[in-house]
Amino acid sequence: MNKELTTDQLAQLRETAVKAAQAAAVPIQAYFDGQPLDVQRKGDGSPVTLADKEAEALIRAQLLSESVLGPLDILGEEEGLQGTGTRWRWIVDPIDGTRSFIHGIPLFGTIIALLDMQDNNPVVGVIHLPLLGQTYAAARGLGATCQGTKMDISGNRFLDEVMIGVGDIAQFTSANRLSDYNWLQHLSGYVRGYTDCFGHGLVISGSLGAMMDPALNPWDILATQVLIEEAKGKILLVPSSVHGKVDALFGNQHVVEHIARELSFA
Repeated sequence: MNKELTTDQLAQLRETAVKAAQAAAVPIQAYFDGQPLDVQRKGDGSPVTLADKEAEALIRAQLLSESVLGPLDILGEEEGLQGTGTRWRWIVDPIDGTRSFIHGIPLFGTIIALLDMQDNNPVVGVIHLPLLGQTYAAARGLGATCQGTKMDISGNRFLDEVMIGVGDIAQFTSANRLSDYNWLQHLSGYVRGYTDCFGHGLVISGSLGAMMDPALNPWDILATQVLIEEAKGKILLVPSSVHGKVDALFGNQHVVEHIARELSFA
């Protein structure tokens, strides 16, 4: 299918992603409540659990049953690429924040994006935080919401009046951006580590003025890109020194531009 998506199609695809993400909360909750996780290590050293695998399988089944465009390709963190080469591709992270999940910290979530492979542009983005009962959802031209409330982070904000979020210091180290991490501490006395999609949600809602999050995979950031832009914020993505990943700076436009100038973020 090569023609552009209509507003109605985008709205339906957004709802498909919301339903798939929320459906995955059922097995995730069961494992979080004490079902054995069987923690293993992937090739990159990051952890994966039975919950990740079962949640992704459920999401894939839900997305493949979507009827607006028919079956689309799916790229998932745990099971890789599935499909026939369609223009529109679902991007799935069943549990973003697996380390938090394993340690009983409820600040993790499910991420689903829809990517236009023709111009590498995400058009739908959903982040669902199952233990907090929050769902962020957006589609191009339709705005961004959380629990139905419109998100708008376009106000004229300044660095000295906001908090800044950062990902794990291990990410800054791997991306050769430890100097940026240290310089952020110099710029602001309120730099806090709210990692993974929980931190992204805080930016989308305006609770954080901006966030720097380096060394991200596509499934970590594509949904956030749609959500931030539809919430009238700004996102900067640059190739990371970690192969195949990107470094991200996003949030309120004025705050992001200030930080980008100070750090020469590029």
